[in-house]
Amino acid sequence: MGNAEQDAAIENSPKHVVGAAPSSPALAGVLDEAPELLGNLAGEFEPIAGGLATPQAYWIAFNGWITNRLAGPILEGSTSADELSRQAWAVFASAYWGGMELRTNWGMPPAMERLGIQLSPPFAEPLQGLAAQLTKRFDVLNGTDEGCLRYVAELLHDGTATGALWNTAYNAGCQVVKTEDPPIGQRRPHRRPRPGVVRINPRDFMRVDYELPTPEYLKVWRSAFERTVTASPEQYDAVIAGEPDQEDLREIWARGVVFGNTSWGDGANDGWTNEYFDESLHWSTVVNLGLEAISHASFVAVLEQDVETARRAIMGNTIYVGMGTGWLLGFLDLDGRFPEIVAA
Repeated sequence: MGNAEQDAAIENSPKHVVGAAPSSPALAGVLDEAPELLGNLAGEFEPIAGGLATPQAYWIAFNGWITNRLAGPILEGSTSADELSRQAWAVFASAYWGGMELRTNWGMPPAMERLGIQLSPPFAEPLQGLAAQLTKRFDVLNGTDEGCLRYVAELLHDGTATGALWNTAYNAGCQVVKTEDPPIGQRRPHRRPRPGVVRINPRDFMRVDYELPTPEYLKVWRSAFERTVTASPEQYDAVIAGEPDQEDLREIWARGVVFGNTSWGDGANDGWTNEYFDESLHWSTVVNLGLEAISHASFVAVLEQDVETARRAIMGNTIYVGMGTGWLLGFLDLDGRFPEIVAA
């Protein structure tokens, strides 16, 4: 978000967001529902929402905007961990409604069938898994310095949607799949060519380029990463290789980029209007800004054994943890209801 957008957002009044996202006793024990926070964010977002190409992209846009809005202060060190539970809920809930929005307007994503995903309410297993993931992060943040340093190294080598590296590669890879011609991507014939919206490939480790302006917090962590790896090349290679039982980070990177073809290729966006496609592309790219900064910060934390950086990286990762689960449940919850957004 640019300075003019930020100034306009700050001047806007908060809203009430009246609705419910899926939960369970275990999840409620670790995530604090925060409708007031979401309402304040909705108020900030209102002038941006008014400029969307289609109102059918409200929730995907709001969710993407929230991640950037919250990740920046975390990575700058200006947000307390006390806010983290509420922030993670806001990202999870808005992702859930974003999944509902996509499925309601354009049908179930083909990836659900391709990946064989079959879940139905009350979604006990994914909610339990999410609660466990969040509990682990909060326990680490409340624990010792040594525990934080160990855990951020584990997050780098977590080759799943909750890791500190895989999600950067996967999410950016999805944008390439939508916009680039084969064999790099799977751009559909009725979509105009958009080369360079996001540049990423399996070979160039930790290299992502965006058509969008780069926020200051991402510039800072890119520079910190470059300084650190230049100063410690052998240690850098050792971190990439990991422990004997860990997957090499270059392999995680390559696998994440390529997996976008499985989930969002093969005509997955054929039925979307151009307006929704463009908004989805933009805001899904915005999501990657914070993800990439977290990847860089995680490396810096491990290479420099910097506890403060490790805490920032873990906190940043935490707000994104529920995003994938939120989108998945939104896709699958056929009885779900959108919230109302009303004046405060």
